[in-house]
Amino acid sequence: MIKLLVFICFLIAAYAGWMIGLKIYRTSHQRKKWLQKLPAFFNSSANVSTTNIEDRLPCEVVVDAYELQLFDDVAHLFFQTTTKVTEPTQAQQLQQQWLNKMPMQTTTLIRTLDLGEWSIYWNFYDQSLEYYVGRYGIFCTHVDRDGEEHKHEYYFEPRQADCA
Repeated sequence: MIKLLVFICFLIAAYAGWMIGLKIYRTSHQRKKWLQKLPAFFNSSANVSTTNIEDRLPCEVVVDAYELQLFDDVAHLFFQTTTKVTEPTQAQQLQQQWLNKMPMQTTTLIRTLDLGEWSIYWNFYDQSLEYYVGRYGIFCTHVDRDGEEHKHEYYFEPRQADCA
């Protein structure tokens, strides 16, 4: 009985070794095929670019100064208005109202967060404006073209249920 168990273990080990050897052979054979094809791929004229190094560098984005000023002016107007929208259903109207006044390349996003919190985020290159409605209040943050951050906060009155 022991001889039979040893023989079965030997067959299993031989089979596993054969499978591992076959896997190694296939991998090395496939690698040789790829290495033979690589020089032909890199030497083909369709794949090789003959452009100068200046053409491959990332291009600079030219933004007019009045667009940077416009975004800052709109953010300043946003801070001057006493906007106190707390319902997420009205967020899209508020977003569109202010996006129409901003430069054309401005991107925007409405985020829905946990615990009923949400925010509207406007971005124009290095400048940003965020209107965040949280559990404890409304917070507005603006990063201007000089990289300075401006904040405006409006705190809600604590409810009796929050104090308990």
